Amino acid sequence: MKTIACLSALLLTLSACQTVDNTAAGNASIAHINPPEMIDTSAMGYSHIVTAKGGKLMFIAGQGPTKKSEKKAKDLRGQTRQAVDNILTALAAAGAGPENILYLRINVVGYNPRMMLDIAPELARLKGENMPPPASVFIGVESLILPTTMIEIETIAAL
Repeated sequence: MKTIACLSALLLTLSACQTVDNTAAGNASIAHINPPEMIDTSAMGYSHIVTAKGGKLMFIAGQGPTKKSEKKAKDLRGQTRQAVDNILTALAAAGAGPENILYLRINVVGYNPRMMLDIAPELARLKGENMPPPASVFIGVESLILPTTMIEIETIAAL
């Protein structure tokens, strides 16, 4: 009985949430949900909940600052720019764009909040036009694949 009551309360809460639908993202209908009872995270660059109905899921492997046509940037802002470029290239190759992104996992070596000054402007390019940002998480890590790599971004999108 408690389980049913909890599920009912959750459904009522979700129905009262701010929801932004994106049906222009291929075959998937994507909704960004930010319950009014939770803090507004749009200024921090993420949504609390993102759902996708229909279509298919796309998983993009962690993208770092590796580029065929240019040297790896030595600073965090440049490496983030290169990682975002790689994600945009992968999305385009599948016929998708930033509006299709559901979730980002951002792994940063030695993360501290001040790093957002370098990271956030580049991550903004992964938000669909006039769309709330995707759900995301920042994870501070000790190291990544190469000793000079400072950031790697994993992406889940819906087509």
